[in-house]
Amino acid sequence: MDIESTIDFLKEIEQFKTCERVCQTTGVGRAESDAEHSWHLAVFLLLLEGEFDNVDFVKLLKMALIHDLPEIYAGDTNPYRGDTDNKEEKEKNAAQRLFSMLPESAAEGLSSLFEEYIKQESPESRIVKSADKLMPLIQNLCTNERYSSYRKLNVEYHEVLEYMSKYFSGGVLEIFYQRLLSEAQDKGVFSETEATA
Repeated sequence: MDIESTIDFLKEIEQFKTCERVCQTTGVGRAESDAEHSWHLAVFLLLLEGEFDNVDFVKLLKMALIHDLPEIYAGDTNPYRGDTDNKEEKEKNAAQRLFSMLPESAAEGLSSLFEEYIKQESPESRIVKSADKLMPLIQNLCTNERYSSYRKLNVEYHEVLEYMSKYFSGGVLEIFYQRLLSEAQDKGVFSETEATA
């Protein structure tokens, strides 16, 4: 193992803790970081371990922990009101820049994992992506009384439905999706304009 490059990489990814997302935490006035989001996602997936057959859960958890690391350089993009042009290309370039700090074998391992996530061809990558899409609903339900990123950005229910539905096609994650979407709608998490329509 190359100790120096590993230490340098760990120092570099410390910035992940400061990559802010639109969602807020339950700490008043504090945005959620990508690091907190990735941890929350990994724990969610850990709780689902018995729900999937023929899935490599070590790979799945690794993917959850690194899937947003390139946002250290590329930044987080809100799918409703962010600039999504070239998002995938920006993140691929950022991943290459970041992972190249590591020795070749470690760099190849993380690059391969990230590329698998982007391609969405394996069951692990699709599970991580679907679960990832649920996290903003959970986060907004936790902070809804004082803050909702959907209300702040004027995101209406139908926009969330249109964007999210393609990530769910049965199974336990769709059950979570329907439950969370229904609760979010009932509790007024989405834009007021539609809530009163």
